[in-house]
Amino acid sequence: MHIFDNIFNMTLVADALGLNVSYKCILVGQGNNSMECSTMSKSVLSSRLRPGKIHGFALDPNNYPETTVLAYSENEYSLYTYNHNKKKNGFKLIYEGKTKDWINAATFFAENLKNRGQFVLHMAHSTLIYIKYVLTPYLKFDVSELAQCCDCSILYYSRLHGNSYNELTIFSGNAFGELLVWQPSSAINSKSAMCKTFPLLLRIQAHNGVIHAIDLNVSSQILTTTSDDRSVKYWRVENLGMRNVSVKPMLSCFGHSSRIMCAIIAKIGGFVYIISGGEDSHVCIWSHAGDLLFKRRLHFGAPIWRLGVNNSSILYSTGSSGNIVTCSLNNIVKSHNNVAYALDDIDLKIEFIRRVKFVKESVVIGLSNMNRLYYMKLSQKGKWVLVNDFPSYKCTVLEVSNDIIVTCGLRRITIYHFEGPRNYKKIFDDERMTGTIRSFIFLNQNYFLVADDSGSCMLLKGHDLRLDSHIVLLDPRDPCITAALIISKNCILLGDRKGRVMLYSRSNEKTFTCKKTLIYREVKFGANFFKLLRLTTFDAYVMFGGHESVLKYIHIGLSECSISITQRINVPLSWIEAFLGNDLILGFNDNHIVAWSRQYDVLAEIACGGGHRCWHYFINNGIINIVFIKQRKVFCYKNYLFKPMSKIIKNLRFNTWHTRNCNILRLLEHSQPQTLIVSAGDDNVIKVTNFLNNALNQCAEIQSHVSSVRCLKVYKLQSNENTWIIFSVGGRSQLCISLFNVNRFKEFYVHELCTHTLQNMSKNVSQDSRLMAIEIAKDSVTDCFLLYIAGSDGRICQYLWNLKKKTDLKFQIAIYLKSCPIMLHWINGDLLLLTTTSGEIYGFNKTLSEKCFQLQLHETGVNTIDTYVVKNLLHIVSGGDDENIKYTTVNLKNFKVECQTKFVGLHNSQVNALSIHCPHKWNEKSEILAFTCGIDKQIFKIDLKSRKYVRVGFTCIADIKGMKIDDYNRMYLYGSGLQIIYPLKA
Repeated sequence: MHIFDNIFNMTLVADALGLNVSYKCILVGQGNNSMECSTMSKSVLSSRLRPGKIHGFALDPNNYPETTVLAYSENEYSLYTYNHNKKKNGFKLIYEGKTKDWINAATFFAENLKNRGQFVLHMAHSTLIYIKYVLTPYLKFDVSELAQCCDCSILYYSRLHGNSYNELTIFSGNAFGELLVWQPSSAINSKSAMCKTFPLLLRIQAHNGVIHAIDLNVSSQILTTTSDDRSVKYWRVENLGMRNVSVKPMLSCFGHSSRIMCAIIAKIGGFVYIISGGEDSHVCIWSHAGDLLFKRRLHFGAPIWRLGVNNSSILYSTGSSGNIVTCSLNNIVKSHNNVAYALDDIDLKIEFIRRVKFVKESVVIGLSNMNRLYYMKLSQKGKWVLVNDFPSYKCTVLEVSNDIIVTCGLRRITIYHFEGPRNYKKIFDDERMTGTIRSFIFLNQNYFLVADDSGSCMLLKGHDLRLDSHIVLLDPRDPCITAALIISKNCILLGDRKGRVMLYSRSNEKTFTCKKTLIYREVKFGANFFKLLRLTTFDAYVMFGGHESVLKYIHIGLSECSISITQRINVPLSWIEAFLGNDLILGFNDNHIVAWSRQYDVLAEIACGGGHRCWHYFINNGIINIVFIKQRKVFCYKNYLFKPMSKIIKNLRFNTWHTRNCNILRLLEHSQPQTLIVSAGDDNVIKVTNFLNNALNQCAEIQSHVSSVRCLKVYKLQSNENTWIIFSVGGRSQLCISLFNVNRFKEFYVHELCTHTLQNMSKNVSQDSRLMAIEIAKDSVTDCFLLYIAGSDGRICQYLWNLKKKTDLKFQIAIYLKSCPIMLHWINGDLLLLTTTSGEIYGFNKTLSEKCFQLQLHETGVNTIDTYVVKNLLHIVSGGDDENIKYTTVNLKNFKVECQTKFVGLHNSQVNALSIHCPHKWNEKSEILAFTCGIDKQIFKIDLKSRKYVRVGFTCIADIKGMKIDDYNRMYLYGSGLQIIYPLKA
């Protein structure tokens, strides 16, 4: 009996490859789990741990309210009965089966008798299994027929059509881009043969690459296919279900930038639409004529695997992140008509609007080229109306905030108060500056910052603009202030168009002077906005964004007037203009205005011609209104931002795990009753995740790497109980050092301390080699760290880094190996273990001056090791590309091998993950166990004392990278996803 057989305490983040949408619930295959979601409950369908991921479902349409559900993975399938009327977990497992070939499609047929059913399983080599079953009085299965097509090419996707076995038509796609059509009728071999062979009816060269999806709509006679060639193709199907069936090409559609993995045909409002999803994380909606109506990124960059639509026209999509994302197709179809429309021009032909702002959702105000102020009430017949009593002068600034309208020019400032669509009250009109005003910024309802081209900058107070303080600009020759923020009475943050972010403090009661500046290379093109996140007596945290695709977080020390960038977060925008509320970001991508959310991804895209033009926005009740000027015309756009989420999935937890492979995972020692996980991967991101109450919650994210992260080490500062330093290395020879802290309010903060590109000391080796591994050794007295870094060019370098001098990294010594190092591992702070791609393991002293031992453990690369020290014996368990496990004990006094055991034949692919586990405190009688896992997804337990081993289960995590076991007997398996199994039993 496997130790995992009865374990269903499991947290899983994996690909969602299976999706079935019905009117009352949806079924999702997440990894090897089948999950049912309805308005009443969410439940995981019972099954044993299997290596294969759930790829699809089929539902028996008969016997309502109790029906039969089939879930199938690679070569296994499970049969359930499902009661629609049960409020909680109406599923009951009744049968599990296994096939010799990969299952790529299944369907039920109509059955007149109750408690009976029939279905077919279609295999990857055009084999068909026709099964009939009886549920009562006892379960009985009968294979009625085995059938195969005369063409046996590997099929990647199949679509089955027919209400009975005799009416069945199979549409399949293979790796050569061919669309194959056959029917299980008129066998070409003997009727008495165990497996009947049937002819291929059609072979059509459809695509240049693998066909990944096929769908069919009978009423419109349209069949769709998608492929590696990034196209969606429409086909006309005639004589469906007959021997003379025909499939003729109609048109091809291109809109994706990567492979298209899924496509479905849906009817919305009586019209046929084709919906496609791909590895580019985008969903495209096409009309029946092939027009691209909608394109939107939905899964934060993760590939989209499956799509489904319910009767309410809610679109469900699943992908490699395991999340389910929904949106309303009705709203999308309606919003397709919500294109940006042009407002009427001013009646005078020589006059046009050159600046425009929203005052209210239905009212805009514009400043013309003739320096006249107009307003318009947005309606079907809206006209520009001149604001009465507006003074005549050349205006350089137009700003609006909270019903206050401000215009500025040479020395002069005019303020109006909006009291109604046609009522504008002038509350100020006078000179306050000495030059032409370039910037007017609303700091709050009572304070305003004004700067002119003479270098004068003032802090003004009240609607009568009384002088509060002078601000001494760093560069009076370029006084254009792009953003400003009052942090406290004596502290102001400014950003200018030269890219500087400047911290100002009062030098006396009436003057602010610059104390600190962030240099240009840190703040590219300056800031467009500041947002105060947290303010205490001693410091402040501020977020800002500018003309780049990065949100930056800065820490400001109020007493010492210090300022530093603590964190950078990448966003899918070319530049950022505004941050609204807690989640919504507005900016530009090429010629589009984009609204983006960290929770919902891209919410709106409006073609405007580029971000250099004048534009403004107004958001109310989840509706965004945007106005912009293009070619001297004013355009307006209105659309919903937050799409209504389906009631079926509203209670599902949205996971924020890596969108690409996770390469490394560490568990933090922590005083709180939770497990903190630090992980990094091929998405270039380091994540800090809290595992509490069997759920994963992201705490923080570090995006300082520009390429994949290969390895990281974490050191806990003794001076602060809940503060760690994270050392990470990866591609582009990059070393990043960050500090992570949990304060007394259980708030999580990240501070990026430094980033280094390590230069190679040898001219014969590439300068841009990948850093493979890192180990650290802390000096017991000072704040100095020895960093041992292994590069793919074979060098092992030692560096000295001081916590108090964060930007300094001193090279100490380097050694070179003939093969690429894979892992570094410290033993008792004195011995550095090193594994290589040649199957060797080395032991070096702390200074790298002496090689203590060298062992040939594997024929090829040593991918993973774990160690355990008992007295003077070093226990080493290693796994490699040769598919073997090696158990070695080394005497630490003389570095001689005491014993060595080789475990052959456990795995049938390379071993990438293992962990030594001691369930109890060590003594002479206690057991030492090792758990191993390979690319074959098998998990073995080895008793290192008795040398006995047993397979204890499987994981569904593909491309396994590693394994960890914590003090609470929980196993963490990571790679293309994360699986946590608990508790382990000996």
